[in-house]
Amino acid sequence: MTMELKGSYAILAVYAAEPDKMMAARRDAPLVIGLGDEANFIGSDVLSFLPYTNKVVYLDDEEVAVLSKEKVKVYHCDHTEVAKKTELVNWEWKEGNKGAYDYFMMKEIEEQPRAMRQALLQDDKVLMKMAMTIMRARQVVFVACGTSRHAALIGRYAFSKIGHIFSEVVMGSEFGYFSDSIDKGTVVIAISQSGETADVLSGVKQAKENGAIIFSLVNVVGSSLARLSDQVLYTNCGPEIAVAATKSFTSQLCLLYQLAFTLDNRLEEGKSKIKELSNVVDSDLGYYSNTLPALAYKMRDKTDFYFLARGVNFAVAEEGALKLKEISYVHAEGMPAGELKHGTLALITDGTPVIAICPMDYTYEDSMANLMEAKARGAYIIGVSNGQSGIFDDSINIPSCEEILYPLVTTIPLQILAYYSAIQRGFNPDKPRNLAKSVTVK
Repeated sequence: MTMELKGSYAILAVYAAEPDKMMAARRDAPLVIGLGDEANFIGSDVLSFLPYTNKVVYLDDEEVAVLSKEKVKVYHCDHTEVAKKTELVNWEWKEGNKGAYDYFMMKEIEEQPRAMRQALLQDDKVLMKMAMTIMRARQVVFVACGTSRHAALIGRYAFSKIGHIFSEVVMGSEFGYFSDSIDKGTVVIAISQSGETADVLSGVKQAKENGAIIFSLVNVVGSSLARLSDQVLYTNCGPEIAVAATKSFTSQLCLLYQLAFTLDNRLEEGKSKIKELSNVVDSDLGYYSNTLPALAYKMRDKTDFYFLARGVNFAVAEEGALKLKEISYVHAEGMPAGELKHGTLALITDGTPVIAICPMDYTYEDSMANLMEAKARGAYIIGVSNGQSGIFDDSINIPSCEEILYPLVTTIPLQILAYYSAIQRGFNPDKPRNLAKSVTVK
């Protein structure tokens, strides 16, 4: 059957003559089987049957499964039976439950201090092995999509600033067009919360065929990307239900920082700094939840937002804009502050919100010069900073930290602002229209 089908698919079928059986097949789309004591399950994600079992079997491409209540058999498309390994998922059902929260998104935002600490639970020997491979590589290329691509951009800065390694970031949908320059001298670092992002998987398969070494940063154990990789780092942040990524993004950053510090032989120092910042983030969550609803209310009628930053926080500007537009349905654009005058300044009019991520670091003075240009055209400036300036019409205070680590403290207030902006506009922040949690189609 599967040999006659073309394209990507995940199929479930029931035969009327044998209603106690199900058949399933996949190619380039996720399918996972749950093994229960009194029933067996199948779905695209472990969460669909997590209340009943945490024992799973992952189907690979060109495989067909036959399920009944009592047993599961898996066959290759050539009809030969395949022995599959049973794996345990460490997630608990309560982690996929809203509890007392109105929405998963806020629950997951507030889980970030713990997620940061969980991300530190890595094998130091594995990190060192990966760092040594990266240092020996001819080139290092990140591949990711959406929020994970923003994490990769921050990782690129961290690799350069801390580890003194130059790398490149290519979005998953464009990665295949660069395949001619990917070879056995390349380390590809693929980042995906689900491990099932179709564009990333397509590029990774091509890179692997070209002989590249594949490292991945993934949240879902046993996912397709994890199985394709030569080495995997798991974020350990637990299930993320809301479509808009929050804690998985912060956890990805923690993994990237650990790799960067390992490149400079300062892993323990890096872990200590991240753990310390997790406590700072924890203590600041209440402040943001108390102050940002009012700012979201003030901005509830605005339809165009511009997020500006320089250096490592440029990717935070992009991520802040993405969060706002995907759950509040407004136009939001993130860019390096220096690019404002190269075209976008023409769009700034009286009252246009400009959100500036400008901590008191080496980028501060240059960022302020760009903000003055926007202010002169009537922009309403919202400063995300640990400093005060008369140019700010509103401000979101952040704590001070090491310059390269600022994304860990600048990202979270922007997530919370986006959350309350969606609430103020009457939208469900967990389920933005037209979007899915895992993008499993190209």
